[in-house]
Amino acid sequence: MKAKKIFSTYWQQMLLLLMAIGVFCFWFSAYPHVIVMRESLQLFLWNTSYFMERMAVPGGFAQYIGEGLVQFFLNPTNGAIIYAFLFLIEQWLSALLLRRSFPSMKKGYRFLLSLVLPLALWRIAMIPEVPLTPTVALILVMGSMLLVPMGKRSRLTYTCILTPVMYWLAGPAAFLLTLGCIRWIPLTATLFAACLIGSSWVTPYPLRQIAKGIDYYWGQERNIGFYEEMDCDMMMRLGQWNDVINKFRYTNSKTVKSAIKLTSFQTGQVGRQELFSSMLIPQEMQSEDPSIFSSNGLHMIINFESLTAAFMVSDIALQMALPTISQRAAFEAMEFIPNYNKSGRALKRLAETNIITGQYKTALKYISILEETTFYRQWAHEIRPMAENPQLLQKSPFFKQVQETYAQMEDMFFI
Repeated sequence: MKAKKIFSTYWQQMLLLLMAIGVFCFWFSAYPHVIVMRESLQLFLWNTSYFMERMAVPGGFAQYIGEGLVQFFLNPTNGAIIYAFLFLIEQWLSALLLRRSFPSMKKGYRFLLSLVLPLALWRIAMIPEVPLTPTVALILVMGSMLLVPMGKRSRLTYTCILTPVMYWLAGPAAFLLTLGCIRWIPLTATLFAACLIGSSWVTPYPLRQIAKGIDYYWGQERNIGFYEEMDCDMMMRLGQWNDVINKFRYTNSKTVKSAIKLTSFQTGQVGRQELFSSMLIPQEMQSEDPSIFSSNGLHMIINFESLTAAFMVSDIALQMALPTISQRAAFEAMEFIPNYNKSGRALKRLAETNIITGQYKTALKYISILEETTFYRQWAHEIRPMAENPQLLQKSPFFKQVQETYAQMEDMFFI
């Protein structure tokens, strides 16, 4: 009886906890590759310039907070925890707003309704083209709605004050504030429209993009990649070489097939010379497929069909001691990012390839940027002495081997 009483009293909390655990397990087991790829698409810096750059556009604060969270996605476990935590916050805010707006509604019904928005945002988060910005924006706006008093006149006053403020902080999600004054919605909607139009005059974005949210949706014009590519790319970054071979044995992706060949080298199944030999293709195939670049019989895919493919080619090329091809692919990947962000992952690769090719001053520029990040800072501190004192490269087995191999090969950057 005691257990039954506890369940009847706390069933909502127990169900919510189970759902949060389910969110974590889903992201950790089914979509970790999306988590890791999202981290590759941004560069969060701890400096004033970066903060002011975000705050200069409507919705920039939500983007800043979102990118601050996404920097932790370098580890899929962190990303899954953050998504579960956001799910709980969304449900909590929804429950508070429903209790405030519909006090006479039964608690069970309010609880079920409070799950609608978190579940919808969970589904939206699965779309790679949707960043974390709209989720953070909705949380900010919902939190601000709790500050609006219940009195009719004071509610209108607070709404008129909060609308432009929250619009600049969170973007179009601030439209939810206008719904809090149904009686005065023509006035509040006009105020919101004025915010949209006014921001189009002071920011370098067209009105249609501002209305949709500057960083709410990245669109399909720049393909981030297929889930298969993201999954393979994540496994390569985490060094899960055996999983790559077992999971993608029957793939049709050219880039993933190249990754499998690299995996055979990383697991010791083939040597470096055998790896190079496996990349040889007949001359007639080179002329038939324009996406294949060949120099002395060695081929690399350079017409990247997706951003993920560019990152993967960069990784593969570096392991094959082709730093200039790796450098080009890293550039392509960073320019491929839909919202024109920089990428900590790409800058790390550019620093590595510039060190290998002897462009030490350029490498130091990238290292200086990475020193202002959270998770690349330690690597940047460790690599800086090598860029400042190139003789230290001889103490690094990887850099020494790649640099020696590069010195003996034809430069394949300008192709």
